[in-house]
Amino acid sequence: MKKIYLLHLMLITFALSTAAGTPIYDGEPSSTYFRSWLLCGPFPNPQETYEKLDRNQSGFYIDYLKNHGGEINPRIDDDWIEYESDSNAIYLDQAVSQDPFVLAYAYCEIQSSSERPCILALGSNDGARVWLNGEEILDLPVSRGLRLDDDTIPVVLRKGRNTLLLKIAETENIWAFSCRLLPYDKKYLNKDQTLFRVINDKEGNATLRFTGSEALIGKIVKEAQIEAFSTRDLDMPIWKKKWTGTKEIPIEIESNTYGEYNLQLTVTMIDSTEHQLSIPFSIGRRIDYTLFQNGATDYSIIIGEDAPESEQWAVKELQRWLKEISGAEFPIRNDSTPRQSKEIIVGFNSHTKEILGNETTAPADMDESFQYFNTGASIVIYGGCLRGTIYGVMSFLENEFGCRWYTPSVSVIPKRDSYSYHDLHHTESPGIRVRNDFYYEAFEPIWAARNRVNGAMNYREQPGGLECYWAVHTFYPLMPPSEFFDEHPEYYSLIDGKRVHNRAQLCLTNPDVLRIITERIKKRMRESPEYLIYSVSQNDWANPCQCPRCQAIAKREESESGPVIWFVNQVAEAVEKEFPDKFIGTLAYQYTRKPCKTLRPRKNVVIRLCSIECCFAHDFIHCPENESFVKDIQGWAAIAPHLYIWDYVVNFSHYVMPYPNFRVLQPNLQFFRKYNAIGIMEQAAYQSRGGEFAELRMYLLAKLLWNPDCDTEAVIDDFMYGYYGRSGQYIRQYFDLLHNQLTPDTHIHLGLQPDDPLFSEEFIHQADLIFDKAEIVANNEDIKKRVEVARLPLLYLKCKRFPNESIRDLTYKKFTEITQREGITHYAESGKTHREAFHAEMKRAAQE
Repeated sequence: MKKIYLLHLMLITFALSTAAGTPIYDGEPSSTYFRSWLLCGPFPNPQETYEKLDRNQSGFYIDYLKNHGGEINPRIDDDWIEYESDSNAIYLDQAVSQDPFVLAYAYCEIQSSSERPCILALGSNDGARVWLNGEEILDLPVSRGLRLDDDTIPVVLRKGRNTLLLKIAETENIWAFSCRLLPYDKKYLNKDQTLFRVINDKEGNATLRFTGSEALIGKIVKEAQIEAFSTRDLDMPIWKKKWTGTKEIPIEIESNTYGEYNLQLTVTMIDSTEHQLSIPFSIGRRIDYTLFQNGATDYSIIIGEDAPESEQWAVKELQRWLKEISGAEFPIRNDSTPRQSKEIIVGFNSHTKEILGNETTAPADMDESFQYFNTGASIVIYGGCLRGTIYGVMSFLENEFGCRWYTPSVSVIPKRDSYSYHDLHHTESPGIRVRNDFYYEAFEPIWAARNRVNGAMNYREQPGGLECYWAVHTFYPLMPPSEFFDEHPEYYSLIDGKRVHNRAQLCLTNPDVLRIITERIKKRMRESPEYLIYSVSQNDWANPCQCPRCQAIAKREESESGPVIWFVNQVAEAVEKEFPDKFIGTLAYQYTRKPCKTLRPRKNVVIRLCSIECCFAHDFIHCPENESFVKDIQGWAAIAPHLYIWDYVVNFSHYVMPYPNFRVLQPNLQFFRKYNAIGIMEQAAYQSRGGEFAELRMYLLAKLLWNPDCDTEAVIDDFMYGYYGRSGQYIRQYFDLLHNQLTPDTHIHLGLQPDDPLFSEEFIHQADLIFDKAEIVANNEDIKKRVEVARLPLLYLKCKRFPNESIRDLTYKKFTEITQREGITHYAESGKTHREAFHAEMKRAAQE
């Protein structure tokens, strides 16, 4: 027998040697890796057949030991070599061959004093097949890197001699494996495909195969309940079966067309414990359809002959972006033409019905959920005709081609030579009904439609329309003191025994006030029918009426919200008959934030709760400063049929200053959703461009408002590298540096100041160095300008903290150049006043 040694051959303490030189290991699992093996090889595993993984041709499935007892019962002879590794892995490149696309066998024996369950832990680079006592317990034709214990296989060792044969495939690069016995632990049974696997034949038919050792049946594994789900509907099983110990079970699902599925198994063990397994699989012959290739396409876009404007806009978007992606022109035809095999059908039209069946009903016009899928070569995209279909088209372009509309002026549309598909299926529904991304650039209607922003304060023309909230702080716009106070001071607040109107409210228990407000809000609803919610709400200051009737309600309800809800309920009742689908909204804001004790808002009243007093360094739930707000939203959610949140995401005192609140955006939105908010308005820098990370924050907010559970880190990374190019790595580094300044004891509010300890000199210094790198690596002049806008908050902070130095080192000069070039007019919500004061301060510094 040939002998090869890396080290002087010394059998490790748990391995014994027979006369034939076979390594024998103790069946008592010691968790020590098996380092001594008999090896046989190499054998050919041709590249072309390996890549096809054809079970009838690939070397992976050829029994190269057939003249030596076979893989079931190998005979040890002079073709085997003894090998011992000095590490936990056996590197076959050193022991057998450095050639690519070959195979080798490894053999050892295990001596067990009794029948016992254990775990065989295997790692391999690349594919592996394993036989224990002649029974195949692993069949894994893969290309992968070596990870110790990648596969954990439950087995039952029989008493006495147990044979273990491994077959390890090599593609290229490293060729190696590892193996050891671990004590039996049920946790390994939860790993998908440890016990079961789905196998497909050439026709695409699927069979569930028990891949564990047959010795497990009746000794460890008792039975299993099996359910199959289409990946298009994971809620309703389409096939069920009970497994009681057979090696294979055909999965009886129609296979005329290709489909992808998920198998859910509940495996019951002998001790009655249960384990859940999930196995993805497919049925049917896979056919790849080519949508376009080399600048040409055979496809048409189909739209309903009577499709609404929103769907007409959607098909033009689809045509436009597909051409930019592929270079191909996709003609648009209406559904009056006969259906053909290669179509992209947009909207619920006659071609859609022909595919789905005539009994299928169209979704409601306002339904914003959507789906896209293929039936054979045809692709169908549809949802509610106002916005659902639009969102389906944009999602198709985003998911399948990587299109991004980061800002109204910056889109990233990847170019592709070809695109093929075989099983498209995607559905989505909005997480929040009304989504108001209140950034200046987010008001641009095309960007908003592409990014599924459907809410607004002021109505604007937008594809698919909007859910608009008419006005806020409307007491005086509806009843101006200039019109009424002189003759009817009793309409306004009684403060300290005197009727006043300056920074005051209305007397809500005055019947004339109720009559006038009701008449005027009805008039507004008739004149502006495009709105969903009409505001009857307090002015943006305090001083509620102190008259006995108003205060009687406030004291009874233990909140100043009492008179407001009492009043608004009557207005809502008066308008309901004429406007059954509209809402009256009012504020729970500052002095009215606390909910009523006994009064309940009517079914057509929307409570607009405001988070203005909160800390935005930490999410609402985990910050002690937010306890009262949490208590108030819980109180309102218990009594109000509809909540509409007015949230805040910027520093109103300094729009253009670092504001590390990104980590609370998602948990706070999820918190609002939990309490049944029908709408959320994220008030931001709304008067001009230039707010801190305005582009990133408005893009992320759009994603979160649609799906509060989206992967925010992935969205941020996508934006960083898509919007900032090569500079994105450094912008992300700065972003993380900024947010890592926060501690559990840090609290930031809507008036964060430049002298806050959050902004240390060390932070400013490090941030400057990072931005220097970002500007150096910018791909082009446009990206360099985006980097400069991202740096603007740091420049502003330096000017505020160190005005004299900022004059000398030209920080102020650079800040001014950028703001003028970008048309940034608001450094804070107060606009011109703040801007002029800032520049006056810097001019004084220049004169010192």
